[in-house]
Amino acid sequence: MPRSDQVENGPRGLYVHVPFCDGKCPYCAFYSTLYSPDRAARFLDALERELKSAPAFEAETVYIGGGTPTVLSERELAWLCGLVRGRVCTERVQEWTCEANPGAWNLARLAVLAEAGVTRISLGAQSFDEVVLRTLGRRHTVSDIRTAVADIRAAGFMNFGLDLIAGVPGVPRTTWHETLREAVALGAPHVSVYALTVEENARLPRDIARGTARAPCEQDQLSALALAEDTLGAAGYRRYEISNYAQPGFECRHNLACWHGERYLGFGPAAASHRGLDRWTNAPDLAAYCAALAAGKTPPRETERLTPALKRSEQIIFGLRTAEGVVMRPDERVPLRRLARLREDGLVADEAGRWFLTARGRRLADYVAVELLD
Repeated sequence: MPRSDQVENGPRGLYVHVPFCDGKCPYCAFYSTLYSPDRAARFLDALERELKSAPAFEAETVYIGGGTPTVLSERELAWLCGLVRGRVCTERVQEWTCEANPGAWNLARLAVLAEAGVTRISLGAQSFDEVVLRTLGRRHTVSDIRTAVADIRAAGFMNFGLDLIAGVPGVPRTTWHETLREAVALGAPHVSVYALTVEENARLPRDIARGTARAPCEQDQLSALALAEDTLGAAGYRRYEISNYAQPGFECRHNLACWHGERYLGFGPAAASHRGLDRWTNAPDLAAYCAALAAGKTPPRETERLTPALKRSEQIIFGLRTAEGVVMRPDERVPLRRLARLREDGLVADEAGRWFLTARGRRLADYVAVELLD
């Protein structure tokens, strides 16, 4: 784990938030708005201005997320990728990811991404059960997922991941197990498993309050996550971060850099940036974002300057989420005392100065984070 004064010399990432989707899922709290060609044109024009105004830096990873970037047309996707290529030295980029949803694309869009230099696709599959997909408010089918994976391979992408949601209320263990087996059978080299959460800014908590949706059960979620670890581990996937599994060599470099506290710059409404002790997040408002940049101003954003102690606490917390854990220096007395207490509770363990979460600690990672936060 790098120290805070070493971060600037580490790998750097570029993130672009594309704020468009074809409909909002009830559990989703990420900022997005419905796609339209007019909104897309205004966004891409503003994005070009923001990219040009940023200080020079060399990116080793690029991540295009959202929203659903692939709701953009082929021409708009080519425009977007051209803006990124004009900002980074593609010879230095080791990984370029684009998020996508099954059904929200065609082969022509994939061809645009491949030609631009995108190397990795992150696919929001979520489940291989039709009833669960409807419960989650997804607009694709199981058949769409299988077709998407076939299209990804046909377009030449060997590096791709599937996102799955665990602990959906009322889903039998056998149904969840079948989703995991299907992900393995499709040969996805990367699988992300996220427990269904009730986010304040999503529709789900309102649906639960009205009685039209059920709240997740913590014990069922823990059981589902344990089954995921067993099933994916038996299939040769390494759990390299709490929510992420990969076959050897297919770990997501961009996300690893973020978990290691390294520098990244974000562009687009709601995009976050982190450089040294400075952190800022653009306001989740497409109209305000476009208006500010059209006027030659900085997008509205929240800014924060971390203390070195808080920066280090965050590095430790995120480092513990990874399989390699975090190396502690002998002079870090306060965090070492906190880690020692957590070790007594069986939540963390150490080996030659390297600390990592135990199996119990992975289940209670949020509690560990609170205990370590300075």
